[in-house]
Amino acid sequence: MGATASAAPPKLRLSWPDGLIIVLYLALLVGIGIWHSRRHRTVKDYFLAGGTMRWLPVGLSLMAALNSGLDYLMQPAGMIKFGAVLLIVNLSWLFLYPYVFFVTLPMFRRLGCTSAYEYLERRFGSAVRALAAGIFLLWRLGWMATALYVPCFAIAVVTGNEQHIAYMVVILGAIVTFYTMAGGIKAVIWTDVAQFCIMFGGLAATIFIIVTKTQGGLAAILADVANVGSETRAEPQGIAGSGPLAGFLEYFFIPIPVAGLLIACLVSRLTNYTSDQVMIQRFQTSKSIKDARLGFIITAVSDVIWMLALCFVGVALFTYFRSIGGLPEHLQEKQDRIFPTFMALVFPAGATGLVIAAILAASLSSIDSAINSMTAVAMLDFYGRFRRKRTGGGTDERGTAPEDARRDLFVSRAITVLIGAAGIALAVNVSKLGTILEIANKIINGFTGPILGIFLLGMFTRRANPMGVFIGGLAGTLVSLYAIAWSSPDFLRKSLAFLLPLFPRAVAQGEPVLSFIWPTVLGLAATLSIGYAVSLIRPQIEDRARQWNWFAVIRRPWTE
Repeated sequence: MGATASAAPPKLRLSWPDGLIIVLYLALLVGIGIWHSRRHRTVKDYFLAGGTMRWLPVGLSLMAALNSGLDYLMQPAGMIKFGAVLLIVNLSWLFLYPYVFFVTLPMFRRLGCTSAYEYLERRFGSAVRALAAGIFLLWRLGWMATALYVPCFAIAVVTGNEQHIAYMVVILGAIVTFYTMAGGIKAVIWTDVAQFCIMFGGLAATIFIIVTKTQGGLAAILADVANVGSETRAEPQGIAGSGPLAGFLEYFFIPIPVAGLLIACLVSRLTNYTSDQVMIQRFQTSKSIKDARLGFIITAVSDVIWMLALCFVGVALFTYFRSIGGLPEHLQEKQDRIFPTFMALVFPAGATGLVIAAILAASLSSIDSAINSMTAVAMLDFYGRFRRKRTGGGTDERGTAPEDARRDLFVSRAITVLIGAAGIALAVNVSKLGTILEIANKIINGFTGPILGIFLLGMFTRRANPMGVFIGGLAGTLVSLYAIAWSSPDFLRKSLAFLLPLFPRAVAQGEPVLSFIWPTVLGLAATLSIGYAVSLIRPQIEDRARQWNWFAVIRRPWTE
């Protein structure tokens, strides 16, 4: 796509209909939180909605929770930069469907646990449980910070007020923290259902506008599918040496290798449906295993439609800017700004407010779920386990005095506020790690590999023991962090220059750069290999290894 003459970025002034739509949307979220705030009597109500949710709200809310406003900027920009290779991620659902239906959902429904990490204590003990829960908190805090930054970034770019991003982060973070703190998981689910509808409504409006404003319309856009993605066709960045080993290593330095992208996406989504508190907690709110499975189908189908539509938007943006002479110079190296700039150029009054509300909806649905699930982990895996010392992480409420239940609710809400504040503080710094697509893979997916590895060792091996898994989980986390740093050379040189001696010498000059898709895969590989190897060095097969591996759990009776 050729560059046009340099021009000042267009700015958009929100009209009063746009502002009204955004204000009404935010007021709706606050209202739902207040409505549900008096309906909680116990921690089970606050975190599991009493186990009363049906499949449709569970499925719609989970789809909204596992996607975010990142997608509105990330997928179109990624499509322009890397091309149709991004569509391959949809193939991951072919593997996930049988895995979720017949492996993870039956296991967790039989366990009947509120926190996913309760299983790890039964299998490996409290130390491994605390390690996995701690990694999860880092993972979801990064997700929350990124999802909070993105809508503020989009609004700031569209309106030309990038100096106000920090203020927007604080205001939006305070709103989502309030309604999550007040209403608990039931408010989160129903706000996510509303946000699901707004997300798809805004996306439909975007597609209609972009097709009607693009020269040649739908036919021209579809003809350009093969033309996007210059970096997908880029050559490897070069590894010294020759032979099979050098050829193998070169693959890790291709910006987005096709098979590597599918592997990384599959690892990330396997983590979501094996060890992610957001997913486990959401499915545990459902009335039955049937509701949980139907909810998963709703999530999978709607996610495929969502990703296809956003990739179509990316191709349409490519076609639109090419039809008017090429991408403006100020966007050549800033693909994340392409969609907000298009909004500023062509969106009519009212439509801008709807799409901004959709971006907010996509983001807040992830943020509220992250806050609630992190609160559950902090409350059940740390406060309940180590301070209250309740059996099973404090989820058994039989015999709990009313004053204890009220105190637990108060502590849960206080933790929610603290987590919200931490996410706000981090959100103003995530832009230093590169484009939004890169940020998503580095921060959001960077910690998924070690958590998945810990669960897989517990579920499908008998040899893995507490010491081996603990060391493997730590090693996998360190490997993931190392890979994240290696894939962020600018950040490494500017902010962590004292660590440069730990990396290949060429990193100081910016070459070679590890592809940003690999941190999660390398973290998983390190956790599995080191965890199992250390377990073999000090072999011990305990009774709980026989009692709590997946094959034993799946033979247990249902808890419902």
